Amino acid sequence: MKTKMLIVDDEWLIADSLAAMEEWEARDIEIVGVAANGYEAIRLLEAQRVDLVLSDIRMPDMDGLQLLQYIYEEMPGTQVILISGYGDFAYARTALRFGAKGYILKPIDTDELLETVDRLLAARVQADDEPSGAHAELPPSYHADIVNKAKAYIREHLHAPLSLSDVAEHVHLTPHYFGQVFKSQSGQLFNAYLTQVRVEKACDLLRSSGLKVYEIGEKVGYIDSKYFAKVFQKQMGLTPNEYRLKKE
Repeated sequence: MKTKMLIVDDEWLIADSLAAMEEWEARDIEIVGVAANGYEAIRLLEAQRVDLVLSDIRMPDMDGLQLLQYIYEEMPGTQVILISGYGDFAYARTALRFGAKGYILKPIDTDELLETVDRLLAARVQADDEPSGAHAELPPSYHADIVNKAKAYIREHLHAPLSLSDVAEHVHLTPHYFGQVFKSQSGQLFNAYLTQVRVEKACDLLRSSGLKVYEIGEKVGYIDSKYFAKVFQKQMGLTPNEYRLKKE
């Protein structure tokens, strides 16, 4: 089931930018509406199910803190992340008192926003799928799914000049955030993993094919045959030709 998100901000440029983020689709999040103040938000909340509200604090008529209090009292199943242009401790204290799940300062750091949303999504999944027995398994986390998708993409595109930014774009994350997620889930830096997979594939081709060394290098993403040989030797302790001879 999709997670339903409502965005509340009187600055339409910010609201539209948030609503248009491609990262929501990757997380199975549906933007069900955009409201300019708390009153508009409540009308939308009462008309449909909303799981997550992303709301500015400073808005006319009914601000984000008043909206948060309403949701806290009337719709406890709806989670709220607040956005503020002010680092006022009083705002943050009120936000915590009424159950805000995140407090993000403007200008919005996309990485921080996505990390907060991912944390909430993972918690929701765990709560919805609480194991009924000792041997029941929890579903994989969002971050694990992202890294698995990234690894599959890498394997399918080894011949291409892949970069962290390329793969981050494929999984709809910013490069910085994707690098953090990849390291935390795999235990390896992205470039180290990419090199490892390329060299492993090269080893397989050196053992099983009659391709020339430069052709194998091209098939695993190295256009420069000398650079390929240098990387291979650093990883394996042998040149590609030495490795092939040893395995024959």
